Amino acid sequence: FLIAIHIPRRHSPHCTRSSTRVRETVMEDDTAGTGLCLCQQDAYIRSLTSTVLRCLSTKPSPVSTVAVAKGSGKERGQPFKPTANNLLGTDVGKRAVTHGAATGASTAAGPHFFVESSPALRYEVYLADTPMFPEGGGQPCDQGQLLVIPADGHASGSTAVVVVDVLAVMWKEGALCHVTDGPLEPGASVEVRVDWQRRYDHMQQHTGQHVFSAVADLLLGADTASWELHPLDPETHGSGDYGCVAVDLTVPQISTEQLLELEARANAELRALRSVMPLVLDPRVAADIERMESLRADPVFRGQLPPPEKIKGGKLRLINVEGLDINACGGTHVRSTGEVQLLKVVGAERTRGHTRVRVMCGGRALAALGGCLTREAALTAKLTCPPVRHGEMVDLLLRDRREGSKVRKLLSAELAAHLGRALAQGPEGGGLTACGVPFQRGQSWAILHRQSSDLDFLSLVAAAALEAAPGLQLLLLTADSTEPGLVLPPIKAGVEDGVEITFLVAGRPELVKSAGARVAEAFGGRGGGRPGRFQGKATGLFRLSTAVQAFREAVLAAELA
Repeated sequence: FLIAIHIPRRHSPHCTRSSTRVRETVMEDDTAGTGLCLCQQDAYIRSLTSTVLRCLSTKPSPVSTVAVAKGSGKERGQPFKPTANNLLGTDVGKRAVTHGAATGASTAAGPHFFVESSPALRYEVYLADTPMFPEGGGQPCDQGQLLVIPADGHASGSTAVVVVDVLAVMWKEGALCHVTDGPLEPGASVEVRVDWQRRYDHMQQHTGQHVFSAVADLLLGADTASWELHPLDPETHGSGDYGCVAVDLTVPQISTEQLLELEARANAELRALRSVMPLVLDPRVAADIERMESLRADPVFRGQLPPPEKIKGGKLRLINVEGLDINACGGTHVRSTGEVQLLKVVGAERTRGHTRVRVMCGGRALAALGGCLTREAALTAKLTCPPVRHGEMVDLLLRDRREGSKVRKLLSAELAAHLGRALAQGPEGGGLTACGVPFQRGQSWAILHRQSSDLDFLSLVAAAALEAAPGLQLLLLTADSTEPGLVLPPIKAGVEDGVEITFLVAGRPELVKSAGARVAEAFGGRGGGRPGRFQGKATGLFRLSTAVQAFREAVLAAELA
């Protein structure tokens, strides 16, 4: 199975539209035959039965997300021939389902077997025929599954069927390569299933891009320099990036009014229910050569057709949006602009002298709208106001937050100064006892452990204490991951915990350097600082008593010296 039309990797992956070149690189291959991919002939083929021609193991990926067969680490390019024993059960890194489930609409009913291993092997599977689309022309590749069909073709419902996931499809050495998470036996019959939700989404977005680019040319005289269809990643979608279609228009800037006009006109063209049909021309056929010449004069044709001698051994495929746009394209499309449903412009930015417009079409736009409405309802409940006042209420909350932050900063400074002076006075001052702060005090040293603080607060305490008692040596600590008022669990010697400790040693520079290093060593952490200040972080509140003892010994040694 060799294809005459594809986009080699040496070419730009983006579709282009300009007066000097076709918008999408013509898909061609010197080593291929003369046919089109099945998906280019009929984008609505969801599955078919094919035969495995080759299966090659590839280098393992760094992170394992699927299971692999035991002892199957082969050199790159060496054929992998699995046996009946290692295809089923727990020795293989893929799923097995019953034949009945494999031939139905869903595989959820069959038993699943998983084996975790790291790193994961990948396999390159070549088929006699496939409906899957390889990445190219700005459009991501298809994904799906390969289901092994038993030799008799009609096994009972209890017969297990091997299933491997197709993770990517690409052109390699003139043939379509399916990158899978499991091996397959050459000669095996398989049912190739396209991930239809992903495929149809790409079809909607790609046709929507053709319509939007044509409208941009009509209204603004703007060519499409490049475009890219971002896959719809559910995790990314949840964070607010809806996987938009990025279209780079050859204009330095577009106003908000122009964007609204582009959006309105594009949706009008979608509602016109224009047919979308592939047009395939063979430069070796005289009638097709004449048709190519007539296309150059067609007002809806955009771009430039390559001369017949430049189309090496392949056919020229164009997409004809009836009465609106004709362009060279190798991607998958819907049959009518009505299937795109709607197009929404979601943003624009200037880039390299062009304007990049982000749009969403069809199911993506509807999903985005659903997410927006869900968040709007949640905000309405939390802010207790109608949606039209959300902005006003958020501004009020932000203003209160800024003012509250200023007040908290002033109060924190006052509290730190109070604690520092009380620490300098010692137990007889009564300040610390009244505050309920755990501390220890010697003749020339003091230790304070205050929860729910940070290094800035400890620094203010140290400055106030040393101002009141310049000869004092300080060890100040805080469990800065705790919440105000939270009671830490009791400390058990030798029992590890994950509490993060911040510590500060302050006082005479010559003592601070040695005492700070001993405290850091006792905590099993690291630290540093400037003369008179040594700060650091460590994990483990259970080491607190050891660190306190190390500090006291360091101070005592200095005094004896």
